[in-house]
Amino acid sequence: MDLHVAVVGASLGGLSVANVLHRLGARVEVFECFGHGFHTRGGALGAVDIQLVREIRGDVNRSGHSRPIKGHGHFYGDLWQYFYEGLPEGMVHFGVDVQEILDPSSDFPQLVIGDGPQKFDLIIGADGGKSTVRKYVTDQLPKYAGYTVWRGLVPMAGIEGPPSGSATIRGAQYATLGFPCAGPAGTGDLWNCGIYMLMPEADVEAPSRNRQVKSGMKSVPDWFVPFIRHFLGARNAKFWQQCSQQGKVSPHPVWELAADRVVAGRIVLLGDAAHMASPRTGAGAYTAMCDAVVLGEALQNEKTLSGALRMYNSNTVQRGKQLYQRSREAATYFAPRTCVPVSPFTLLEEAVGHKLKE
Repeated sequence: MDLHVAVVGASLGGLSVANVLHRLGARVEVFECFGHGFHTRGGALGAVDIQLVREIRGDVNRSGHSRPIKGHGHFYGDLWQYFYEGLPEGMVHFGVDVQEILDPSSDFPQLVIGDGPQKFDLIIGADGGKSTVRKYVTDQLPKYAGYTVWRGLVPMAGIEGPPSGSATIRGAQYATLGFPCAGPAGTGDLWNCGIYMLMPEADVEAPSRNRQVKSGMKSVPDWFVPFIRHFLGARNAKFWQQCSQQGKVSPHPVWELAADRVVAGRIVLLGDAAHMASPRTGAGAYTAMCDAVVLGEALQNEKTLSGALRMYNSNTVQRGKQLYQRSREAATYFAPRTCVPVSPFTLLEEAVGHKLKE
């Protein structure tokens, strides 16, 4: 395959498509704005299609990795490392922040990078929810789903878990849950947990480049543990208190997107750049990996590049719409349309009957 391909973003989706296209013979370069890899970052993936993962790497009959890939509760950083090791050394360029594409409608669009504009046959935007490539394909932007998942990751040793429980407040469900997973090499097992909370859009952050590698907060808000204690019980409050002190806790607002198109000329969107959904769908990383495989199959099966990109666009837009509908179904529990968004801080104040310190 005589194609020079730029992949913007080196998360799971970006590395997946780099593996697929590299094995098809394309000359691939991956540009990542973060300065280093993600092998020690992220939380656990609730479900992993092992056969799909091995198909992407090209080792269907063996793992080829020192830590076997598991179908449930697999650490993000391990899977990232597995895909990274499938690529030639030097293919992934870290610390390169792509902000502009020149001649986006031509057959040879150019990425503006450190050494100046560089021409490619194909540019793939796999740069997450806050994609800089998306604007060259569609005007659509992610929309806030109305609720946030506070994610926690903490060593299991000495901590009773996982958290479990739910409460319905003003028609919205607040729920906490978790499961064990293997941590980075040498760190032992971790509790991977989350708590779903309805939160006003004014209280949350915009989409990020990579949801899985977000750093934990230095300290959770003062209302966080008291809210859990009041509405979800003392046991769950104790768990989240320990998680915030001995592990990391970070808010992940749920953003949704089903792009109306994912291809414009020679520019392609993949993963969160093309579609975003609730973690309740269990399909974030999986869908990005499917995108990579679908693109590879289209390039193999179609006689022309334009034909392959039309096939990819049709397939991916349809899958994105289906994923969006599943995400909307999840929102009926955590952010029903009939609910007026109220911050957890305000709910706690009303419940205890006096003003709290913010």
